[in-house]
Amino acid sequence: MSETSPTDPATIDALSDAVKASGGALGHQTALWRAMFGLERWFFVARGTMPEVGPLVGVVDEAPSLLAFTTGARARQFALDNGLPQEQAEQVLAVPSANVLAMCEQLADKGVKRVVVDQGTLGFFAPLDQLRPIHDFVERQPAQG
Repeated sequence: MSETSPTDPATIDALSDAVKASGGALGHQTALWRAMFGLERWFFVARGTMPEVGPLVGVVDEAPSLLAFTTGARARQFALDNGLPQEQAEQVLAVPSANVLAMCEQLADKGVKRVVVDQGTLGFFAPLDQLRPIHDFVERQPAQG
């Protein structure tokens, strides 16, 4: 999705902190979402059984939310922390970033309202129906060096 090299998840942690410290300044949010879209893969706790496996959708602040993670380890830890057995927690979906927008649009059509990133660690979010416009906006902005 991004022409830059894949993003290190630690960069996303720092950018999330910068967004919070800035009170949500647009430049910081742009950098944060650029980094998210720059990840090689987004990770999700897997639900269901093959071949009907999909990502975990939870309720966060009373909204049906797709729970995305910057690493497989964070997805597994979230699953364990929320009562899933070890065997189920080990089932993590790794979705290439190039496929994330289409997956999110399908889930939005099914009533999922937003994506929450690293719930329990970072917890920043975006409305699913705005994820493609966010992506397109971020891609049009010059990268800050």
